[in-house]
Amino acid sequence: MAANPPLPKLPGYTVNLPQSIGDKAFYKAQTLSYSKGYAHEAPNAVVRDLSEETTLLAASAGSPGGTRSLGMTGTTSPSKMPQWVEHDRKVLRFYGYFKETIPESNIENHRVRKIVLLYYLEDDSMQLVEPRQDNSGIPQGGLVKRHKVTKEDGSFYSPQDFTVGAELSIYGRVYFLVDADKFTREFYEANGAEQGSPLGYPDDPVDAYRSTFGLNRGKGVTAPMQGGGNYGSNTDRLDDFKQFMEARLGKPSHLLSDDRYAQFLANNKKVLRFWCVWDDRTNMYGDRRPYVFNYYLEDDTVEILEVKDQNSGRDPFPVFMRRAPLPKSVVGSGTATVGLALNKASCYAPEDLRLGQYINVLNRDFLLYDCDRFTKHWYATNLGYDPTELEKVDVAEPVPGLSKPALAPYNGFGTLEDSLQNCVSLIPKPPRRDMHKLMNKDKIILRFNLKIVETDTHKHSPIDLKRKFILSYFMMDDTMQLFEPPVRNSGISGGKFLERSKVYKPNSEEIYTYLDLYVGGSIEIHNRTFEMTEADEYTFTYMENNKHIFIMADHEVLLKSLKAQISGREDAVRTAFIAMDKNGSGQLSGSELEGALREAGLKFTRHQAMALKRRLDKDKSGTICIDEFLHALGLAQ
Repeated sequence: MAANPPLPKLPGYTVNLPQSIGDKAFYKAQTLSYSKGYAHEAPNAVVRDLSEETTLLAASAGSPGGTRSLGMTGTTSPSKMPQWVEHDRKVLRFYGYFKETIPESNIENHRVRKIVLLYYLEDDSMQLVEPRQDNSGIPQGGLVKRHKVTKEDGSFYSPQDFTVGAELSIYGRVYFLVDADKFTREFYEANGAEQGSPLGYPDDPVDAYRSTFGLNRGKGVTAPMQGGGNYGSNTDRLDDFKQFMEARLGKPSHLLSDDRYAQFLANNKKVLRFWCVWDDRTNMYGDRRPYVFNYYLEDDTVEILEVKDQNSGRDPFPVFMRRAPLPKSVVGSGTATVGLALNKASCYAPEDLRLGQYINVLNRDFLLYDCDRFTKHWYATNLGYDPTELEKVDVAEPVPGLSKPALAPYNGFGTLEDSLQNCVSLIPKPPRRDMHKLMNKDKIILRFNLKIVETDTHKHSPIDLKRKFILSYFMMDDTMQLFEPPVRNSGISGGKFLERSKVYKPNSEEIYTYLDLYVGGSIEIHNRTFEMTEADEYTFTYMENNKHIFIMADHEVLLKSLKAQISGREDAVRTAFIAMDKNGSGQLSGSELEGALREAGLKFTRHQAMALKRRLDKDKSGTICIDEFLHALGLAQ
């Protein structure tokens, strides 16, 4: 009796058999799970330990939603990852072509068009693209949009259908595969199906036709001849033959020239760019101007653009020479040139352009001094120029320094800064003040006692020589003020002698600063010379605390100077100090210290001597110890 046929694969007829006969757990196994963050549906378990008929029945009752991955050999194997995850961004790329019929043409009967086939493994879709060619006149780009493409038998294309040398029929058009990229070959090799060696593209009839008549100049395309050799496109004989044929067909004689169309296709968008200068300073109102020199390889024309400088005062005329062939020499004005075409040999060519040389642009000499990266690469590749021949030429000229305008002489009104503002701007503004000094040195006032002294040019009365003054120097703005204390029965009313202002040195535009003020020094104010005889305690303290600025208040500088002066005269100096101590107390006052230094023939200032005395007088008694002073000088016995 024949075995019962298997149950039909209809809803309700499929069964899930247990793993074994003794298994009483008839639950439905879990098939939905997550693997690496992606949803995954596992196939149902296959029944084991059953008869062959039952096993076939269980195999035929597979889950309809199971995910299976088909290998290169055509067998099924379970995959733990979804196909769109396992093959994400993996694309098989094949190169090929198809032949397009060209009816009613005496040049060609078909045309070879190259294509690129892309097969996306993530969803088994494919796409056909034709690479675009400039100025081809053919609509190119996407031929077949990305989708699952069916074969003639109704099934979908799979990776097993693609091999180098295969023919594919897609929507009534036959495509030939000639090559594959590196990833595609490695993919097939990993799956046990290596691809063949690359195949060549067939010859295009239109290329042979153009090569026969010399229309492929610059493309290197030649057509084979029957007895050996090639139909050349660069010989003068074929050029003459082409012109002869064109003339017989009615082409005007002034238009018989080289194939401009082939040159355009080979060199479209290729421009040699140079930077140049034109020095026209020998003529009236001439100048040295920079320009950009563009040479278009597609039609051997030249365009010169002017570089606009900021604030140059020139109108914006960017085009100096409109795009046209540039003759090497301009025809004289007495020669008729209307309607005559320029000979190519008489115009500038790429080999005539070299850095560091002049070119004649309509009787104007332009110096080429630099070019861009593409131009250097083109000359090195096509003309074999050395890198030294393409180095930039230095055309920069030294910029002369701007002369400082002379200021108008001081007219006596206001201050010198006020007069300077009249020379700087049309509308004078108040002079800018030093805010740092105003904020940090406010209320810092140095005060000195002054007296009038005679000079060789100015003599004063005895009354004036007895007058006393107080000088107040304001550190915040470098101004001075003189005040004369009133003295009873002197016949001179005291008060303000000089208003607070900046005081300029005689015959100079430099003002007196704090560096010019110290005890023993002198300053000249309005043709009167004043000597500083004393300073207040605040002034001495401030100057000693800032001895890096006030050198006269630095006692260490005085000690170094005295040590250098007494070298070899130690006994004479020691004797002079001992002789100054007339009462034998071993102490010297400030005036006695100054007298001893004078007797010893040493050079110093009163301010330095007073600073040294203040330093050595630690007990504030008004005197210093002679032994301590000699010890500081290194003369102690």
